Amino acid sequence: MKPTGNLRLGIVVGRSPHPQATLDNLWSRALESVEPTERQLSVTAAYVAGAGPAVVRSAPGLELVPLVPAGPGRLESVLSALSRKGGPLGIAGRLARDNWESRQLAKAVARSAGLQTALLAADVVVAADVAANRAVWQLRCRTAAPLVHGPIAMMHALRRIAER
Repeated sequence: MKPTGNLRLGIVVGRSPHPQATLDNLWSRALESVEPTERQLSVTAAYVAGAGPAVVRSAPGLELVPLVPAGPGRLESVLSALSRKGGPLGIAGRLARDNWESRQLAKAVARSAGLQTALLAADVVVAADVAANRAVWQLRCRTAAPLVHGPIAMMHALRRIAER
């Protein structure tokens, strides 16, 4: 007999130029992973609002949570200017900018109590990009769910859980 029930997936997307495409890709791969079983999939997906084109709910069972990290400030403009430089200064600027963006996203996730509850209740939580890793990793001591990065690791984790 195949396992039945509901599988919950949490997705966090950082500053992606195409958040809709990223979410659609993860959604379709997640469905492929649980398709051989009779389990239903529900997804809570958090994304940075305003980072790209508008994101729309593309499937039933997909809940979207827009996040608004701290607005652009003086530090962001300095880091952006440094990141455009060449050589070691540009490398340091890009690393500092990426670090700052991931910290802002992690703070935005931590401030959203409803999102925290949904992610902690998920069976698998996936970081869709590097900026989302910190936000997902901050859940490590609070949930037993696998915390993964990217679609392939997500598919493996979902398959393992779906077969139980």
